[in-house]
Amino acid sequence: MPSMTYLHIRGTLAENMVYRPRPGHESSRPGRREEGDSAYQLVLLDSQGSTLLTVAPQVSPRGCGNVDDPLRYRVRGVLPLHPNGVAYELRRGELLLYRTAIPVAPPTLAAPRTHRSANGVTINWQHCEPASQEQPSCVGGSPIPPGDTSSSAQRVSYSVVAVMESGRRIRVARGLTALAYSVDLSVMPVHGKATLYLVASDGIRSTEVEAGSIDVPQRPPSVHILSPEADARLPYGQVVSVLGCCLDMGGRPISPERTAWSLDGESFAAGTVVAVVENLTPGKHRLTLALEAENAQLLEAKLTFTVEEPDEHFYRWQVLTTEHVDAD
Repeated sequence: MPSMTYLHIRGTLAENMVYRPRPGHESSRPGRREEGDSAYQLVLLDSQGSTLLTVAPQVSPRGCGNVDDPLRYRVRGVLPLHPNGVAYELRRGELLLYRTAIPVAPPTLAAPRTHRSANGVTINWQHCEPASQEQPSCVGGSPIPPGDTSSSAQRVSYSVVAVMESGRRIRVARGLTALAYSVDLSVMPVHGKATLYLVASDGIRSTEVEAGSIDVPQRPPSVHILSPEADARLPYGQVVSVLGCCLDMGGRPISPERTAWSLDGESFAAGTVVAVVENLTPGKHRLTLALEAENAQLLEAKLTFTVEEPDEHFYRWQVLTTEHVDAD
């Protein structure tokens, strides 16, 4: 029995129901199955226009924008590919939003060449064309708009994927049109051994071939002071809130249990990334956030800020508060 593949479909839908497809890909894995919006349907069709299967895609707003901007929605769906499927549609009830032909075969991709580079590996490959088989111009008597025939109208783009020993797939790069790409191990979000794959996509169907192996070294966490800013000038008498963060090599927050704050060499807080400092004297101060890593390595972030001299407003406020206390 031939293995099943899935079409991962992406696009953007405007509030006037105009749909713009984005490059998708084909995979032997369905990925994470999310609950779809039942008001919309992705429909797989055979050459007679009969429905082979229907799935509900996810349709979600594309973040926040200006109040005058038109609303746009992100469309994502996974369509199991039937051997007799020749086209698919995006519908909202009886309204046809989009229809496109499905290429008969995915692009053909030759094995790439890989060599070690300064910070990782570089992959080189030869350009491949979309499948050249003729696509149907109509399905069940309904024409497929010429602008929507994906296999011949869209050029092939490339992606690089790292598959870790744990099975986790990390898309290192996508939408490449050049025929070479350097994988920088110093920015990979996880450590360990992985296999690299080169993926060629015509916008609907895709092919992936193995491109080599990598071993990503573990990097220590990073420590950051977010507030106050470096070289900030703060008014005299102000309570200073300090904020930091500690991130693992993947950019995820880690526990602040082993953190410690110090000001001018004197510790004032520990086990937290948020604290306050009071009664600061005028002049320059050095703030340090330290993290003791698992290997007992001490990681630090440092900055300096300046507390300004008291001005006439401060003295006036001091006089007013003193008079108020005396009156009581």
